Amino acid sequence: MPRTFPVSLAEAFPTVAATWHPTRNGSLTPDRVGTGGPMMWWLCPAGHEWEETVISRRSLPKWKAGDIAACKECVGFKTRRVFPGCGCVKTVRIGTREAEHAKCFNCRTREFEENAPRVKAELSAAAKASASRAGELLDAVRLPDGMPEGLAVEWRYWAVKHLQYAIAGEQVLGKAGETDRTVERVTAAAGQAVPTLDACAEAGLRDGVLNIFGRAHWADGWWHALGGETGPVASAEELEEFTGALVTVLELWAERWPADRPVPATTAEVTRALTLELRGFLQELTGEGGRVYAELQVPVIPEGAGRYGRVDLLGRAGTGWSVVVEIDSRPNPASAQKLEFVRDAGAVPVWVRFGAGPVLDIDGVAVVDARALVRSLTDRG
Repeated sequence: MPRTFPVSLAEAFPTVAATWHPTRNGSLTPDRVGTGGPMMWWLCPAGHEWEETVISRRSLPKWKAGDIAACKECVGFKTRRVFPGCGCVKTVRIGTREAEHAKCFNCRTREFEENAPRVKAELSAAAKASASRAGELLDAVRLPDGMPEGLAVEWRYWAVKHLQYAIAGEQVLGKAGETDRTVERVTAAAGQAVPTLDACAEAGLRDGVLNIFGRAHWADGWWHALGGETGPVASAEELEEFTGALVTVLELWAERWPADRPVPATTAEVTRALTLELRGFLQELTGEGGRVYAELQVPVIPEGAGRYGRVDLLGRAGTGWSVVVEIDSRPNPASAQKLEFVRDAGAVPVWVRFGAGPVLDIDGVAVVDARALVRSLTDRG
């Protein structure tokens, strides 16, 4: 049978072919496979045997030190280990965590999958029980000078969860040193977390978002909080024009509600429906290159809250200007505080109100009274 490869392993890499296992590869031989062959067995002159793909075997990584036919065990890069917990014999890299486990990776994985429900329950219980210890460890971490109080709260909220599960990992999974490693990681994260004006500017040129402790933050809001110059506040005439356009959009939304679609009956359903409609409006408004975000955090702590607030929707045009929308069924003071911050940061703040309670007038904020049109829609149900 004619071969399907231009050159065989034996022809291209004779020294590698010399380590071909003579008995464990069936009828295949080095002159019957190409240089990109499948997983095969190999045998070095010292008697070490292992499985490896042909393309990996004939590569030349640093550990081979120029000898393409080198054996990982012979050069001390890896060693053969009998795992005492499962009896498996594996070649592991010297100095790695894998070489310290009682069981090999495959056995640990299989055992975890078989016991996943129980292990997860034990991890969750151990994590909850470790809250006090995690808090004590975090109390000992010195936060950077000048770190905003709200950011310190966000860091602790994020760090304590990681630390609780690190402690639980040591207790349930036997991950030695996991707590110390996690303390080092969250401490390093605290030292790098405080945004700078340069970071805000860079984010503004990119997508307008800063990633802080796994959460998306409004970069322009941080620019303002850090003392950067912001654009002019929208004039009363501009806000009035914008409010009128938005009212028209919502009137059409209520008027054209499909007859075959269930009418929103609860506050949560109305909020979801309004959010979906206004998200589409912002996507069209910001145009090509624009972005719309939901639940984006802003660096302001509403009165009575312990953490930074989040805005319902933020539309950011490619040219940098932004529109922020809050949707409420009641006159929420926290929303008013967030929108005042948004106004001062140079974006267009919009408060869409439906449901009970008065509609408050806030200087510099476009307030949309959607009570009547939402009522006209829900009454159809």
